[in-house]
Amino acid sequence: MKVLITGANGFLGSHVAERLSAHDGVELRLMLRRSSLLDFLDGLGYERVDGDLRDDASLTDAARGVDTVIHLAGLVSALTEARYHEVNARGTEALVGAAKAAGVQRFVYVSSLAALGPSRDGVTLPATPNPVSGYGRSKLAGEHAALAEKDAMSVVVVRPPAVYGERDRALLPFYRIAKLGFVPVYGDGLRRLSFIHAHDVADAIIAAALADGLSGAVYTVCDGRTHTWRSLVEAYGKAAGRRLRILPVPTPLFALGGYAGGLAQWLIRKPVPLSSEEISHMRAPAWLADNDAINHDLGWQPRIDIEQGLAQAYRWYRQCGWL
Repeated sequence: MKVLITGANGFLGSHVAERLSAHDGVELRLMLRRSSLLDFLDGLGYERVDGDLRDDASLTDAARGVDTVIHLAGLVSALTEARYHEVNARGTEALVGAAKAAGVQRFVYVSSLAALGPSRDGVTLPATPNPVSGYGRSKLAGEHAALAEKDAMSVVVVRPPAVYGERDRALLPFYRIAKLGFVPVYGDGLRRLSFIHAHDVADAIIAAALADGLSGAVYTVCDGRTHTWRSLVEAYGKAAGRRLRILPVPTPLFALGGYAGGLAQWLIRKPVPLSSEEISHMRAPAWLADNDAINHDLGWQPRIDIEQGLAQAYRWYRQCGWL
């Protein structure tokens, strides 16, 4: 079986590629940009194709002769919603078209919980998607593009929540601030959220890719527990072997920081970690996922709890000199 992976040089994509390469009978083809950094792919055997989601000809070449596509490439930060849509929506639509024309049998689109949106009651998952950010709306549009072809080929969507673990740079500011002995949290720090370790979500994506069945399925995944920012800080303190002080930050102050971040983005023309879009995510009472559907259909279950996962990540960051 030949599997094409887009975005395999990134944090999550590299874990998927590495873990999938251990499966017998699987040949990896990785679509990479010419400028892609390959540090996380050292020692991995694969066929490389140069491609870009905005270049239809390169997508045609990448999909040719492939049995399965795992689509992880996309933008997680951008200056405008139009830019998100250019890559996450229209780029996905173009790749789906290339896969269909090439006779691909299975297409796995790795979306995001942001496409579903936050829990309205703080307890249950939304019955219908209601994204609250440009990123979330672009990922939902990508889902629609993939699922539109579910009768032509087998299509599955996986929606991870916040993903953490080795190689992740997104939460690196959190870890570095924690070295000071305190962590600022939004409001009272009791907003509820789902998390998942990179190894677990990679295994869920692989399970979806190697399965024979159900076209049109949409799966959320998580570690099986509901967390708060306070409980995450406490778990990280245990992993790092130190007691961390939680510093509640009034929501208006966080909002002000988000607006300042938005202004900074406009001035420097580069995304910044704290923006008004991030604040819109933080305001939600809960970001929740469950494993009911994927467990029922594919038998997948998470294996790594938050304490174990954060301890693994902390050791890796220390060994690599990131902390």
